[in-house]
Amino acid sequence: MRLFNAILLVFIFNINLQAISLSELIHSTLENNKNLKSLSINDLSKQKEYRSVSNIYNPIFSLGSNITKLDGNLRSVQIGTTSSAFALASINIYSGGKNNAIKKQKEYEFKSSQLNTITTIKETILQVITLFFQTKTVSENIIVLQEKSKALKAQYDRIKQKYDIHMTTVDEVLKLQSEYESNNYMIEEFKYQKYELLKTLELITSSSVTSLDDSTLREITNLKYISSETIKALQMNIKIIDENKNIILSSIKPQIKLENKFSTYDYSNYNKQILSDLPDQQNQLMLSVNFKLFDTSTKDKVEASKLRRLAQTKTLNYLKDQEKIKFDLAKQNLYTQKLKLISLKSTVAMGNSVYDIIKIKYQNGIVDNITYLDALSKKTYNVSLYKQALNDYEIAKANLYFISGMKYKDILSYINM
Repeated sequence: MRLFNAILLVFIFNINLQAISLSELIHSTLENNKNLKSLSINDLSKQKEYRSVSNIYNPIFSLGSNITKLDGNLRSVQIGTTSSAFALASINIYSGGKNNAIKKQKEYEFKSSQLNTITTIKETILQVITLFFQTKTVSENIIVLQEKSKALKAQYDRIKQKYDIHMTTVDEVLKLQSEYESNNYMIEEFKYQKYELLKTLELITSSSVTSLDDSTLREITNLKYISSETIKALQMNIKIIDENKNIILSSIKPQIKLENKFSTYDYSNYNKQILSDLPDQQNQLMLSVNFKLFDTSTKDKVEASKLRRLAQTKTLNYLKDQEKIKFDLAKQNLYTQKLKLISLKSTVAMGNSVYDIIKIKYQNGIVDNITYLDALSKKTYNVSLYKQALNDYEIAKANLYFISGMKYKDILSYINM
């Protein structure tokens, strides 16, 4: 017997060693989740786009060459073959504010992308936390139902023995057998739910998950609401619209560009007596000014931009109000879950006491099997509700923390191992 107990303890210890913590699941998600990696690459792309327009003067230096050859009858003033090489430098002295607006637009797009990525990270972490505690609920339901199966099997064996010696009726046996088989069916249903939840966790975290430890979230008091990254990203989108309007307006402002082109030439197949002063080198400096006097599209484009901004502002104000309401609801939900736990803890204690009394009466033939099964079902149901409430309370804490606008790295520090 001692050897069996020792083996059992080693087995339980090994299972606990294999159990994965909530913190480990979240860190695996942050490191390995394919969707988050994709968003990180997209952020890098936005950063490169921003850097590509960071110099609003857009200086360009280029080298080139060309060759021109004329065939057939040439006039005396024509050159048969001309080859040239050139170096061209250009700079936008003033673009009507277009280049500066493009720079700011790309900067806001980059920042908006980063904020949206943070929102997705937080949503993914919350999903992992929710799945973690939902899986814990299902696992605990399986344990509770397995305990119920043991109780039903023990009573079934006892009644079956009495039936075999004609001390009870067949309906007593069949009733217990039916409840036992129905309970086993529920266990299999929960096992599939657990398998499905674990596979979903594996998909999100990119790690193998077979069992979960007893991680919880610490309490945070005096939590205050701050705007989420979703709100900040929408504010960036409004700035993007403003810069788009500036880009449109820049088209009706002066455009000033400076270019300098240095060229070298080489000639062949021409009349050297007539064309004796052909240049070998030439430098061309050009300052161009362009001013659009009239177009038919700028006004409507500006109005369209103003309307987009107005729509985004309305959406922003709505989301601000929505987030504040969600925060208040999350606080109230956490308070309600806490009260539920207190109530259910008392209910479980009373249900256990009632069951113990009914069980003794049933075994002594004072009450029938219907009364016994009812007491057993209520006991099981109360325990299941209490276990679920414990996990729902953890989920409610997570919801409140994320809705409050806390940084996800701060939330991770509140996970109890």
